[in-house]
Amino acid sequence: MDKNRLWIIGCVMVMVVVLLGGFVLGIQPQLAAAAAANEERASVATSNAGQSAVLDQLKKDFENIDALNAELAPLSASVPSGTGMPAFVNQLDALAGATQVTLDGFTVTDATPYAPVAAPVAAADPSAASTAEPVPTSSDAAVPTAGVPPVTSAQITETNFASLAVTVTVSGGYANALNFVNGLQTGERLFLVTGITTTAVDAAEGETASGAVSSVITGLIYVLVPTEGQAVAVAAG
Repeated sequence: MDKNRLWIIGCVMVMVVVLLGGFVLGIQPQLAAAAAANEERASVATSNAGQSAVLDQLKKDFENIDALNAELAPLSASVPSGTGMPAFVNQLDALAGATQVTLDGFTVTDATPYAPVAAPVAAADPSAASTAEPVPTSSDAAVPTAGVPPVTSAQITETNFASLAVTVTVSGGYANALNFVNGLQTGERLFLVTGITTTAVDAAEGETASGAVSSVITGLIYVLVPTEGQAVAVAAG
C-alpha cells in the first residue's frame, strides 16, 4: 500500500471523526434542546387550555352573580359567619311584638364546636340464637330501636361549624306563646328548639284569671366559624 492511499484513508478517518464529534458536541444537544422546548410548549398549551376553561366558567358564573347573591343572602342570615347576636335579638323583639308576647329574658352561652350526630342503634336480631348463658335483664331497661340515619355532611366539621345554646323567656297567652315558638322555628335565623316549659301566671289581686303563661324556651342557633380559625365567643345576654 503506497503512501498516497494511506494518506487518503487517514484523511477519511479524520473526516468521520470530525463529523461524529460535531454531531455529538453540536447537533445532538441542539436536538435535545428542541425536544425539551417542544415538550414545554405542549405543557404550556395544555395548562393554557385548562385555565381558559376555568376562565370561561368564571365568566359564566359572574353572569349569574346577582342570582347567586340572592340565593346566598337567606343562607347567610340563617347560619351567619359569626354570632350575629344583634340581628338575632332584633328578630326576637320583632317576633314578640308580632305574636303579642312579652320578651322577659334572653341568655346565650359560648359557642360549642360541632359534634357529629351518632346514628341510632339498631335492635338486635331476635332470631339470632345464642349459646351463651342468658343475662337477666330488667323490664324497665331501654330496648334499642332502629331509626332513620341522621343526615350528615363531610363539609361540616368542628373547625368550621359551631352551636350556641340559647334560652328565651316570654310571657303572654298560651296560644301566643305557641305562635312565638313556631316563629322561632320558621324565622330567618335557624333555631332548633330543644325544650319548652310553661308556667301559669297568677292574676293580680282584684283581677280575673288571665290565662297567661310564662314560657321558657331552650334551643340552639348555629354559626360558621371564621376561616382564620378564631374561636367564636359571645357574652351572655
